[in-house]
Amino acid sequence: MIFQNAQVPLAELPSIENVDFQRLSPAYRKVEVIATSIFFAILLMGWLVFYLINPFKSAWPSWVLLAVWGVLFALAVRAALRRFAAEGYALRQHDILHKHGIWWRTVTAIPYNRMQHCEISRGPVESAFGLATLRVFTAGGSSSDLSIGGLPVEEAQRVKEFITARIGGVNRASSSPLESHTGDAPPQ
Repeated sequence: MIFQNAQVPLAELPSIENVDFQRLSPAYRKVEVIATSIFFAILLMGWLVFYLINPFKSAWPSWVLLAVWGVLFALAVRAALRRFAAEGYALRQHDILHKHGIWWRTVTAIPYNRMQHCEISRGPVESAFGLATLRVFTAGGSSSDLSIGGLPVEEAQRVKEFITARIGGVNRASSSPLESHTGDAPPQ
């Protein structure tokens, strides 16, 4: 047998523009803004400490820092809203797609046959809004390779069950007859 590796014509490849991505829950927009606000509240407390122990004779450095904080906070909230609008996912026959990013847009595709497991996690702010994060793990790593936040809990559970069934189906289909045989003697 001679090894062959024919080239695939690029015109025959499916286009990513034709994929209908699922949007995240609108409540996730609030979660993003709240998380950003918590971070900037901590920074504001740092400014307050600086203001109270200001070593300068004039107060203008403190007010300049407060103005910078205000501009950065407004930009961060705007970025959080744009991040929400740019994110989505799609389940396809052989893989899951996830798109995200504002300036560096990324589309990640993970085939089901590369997945090891998936899990659902919920932080306190997500729990308050009835949302969850779906994490997908592939072989060779201890952290998730794909993380989709902003899913309603029921939807995250349905997607997890779908992926788990696909992983199980792929693993059963790829197992050898010896592995699936349950008797004591090898199959004939």
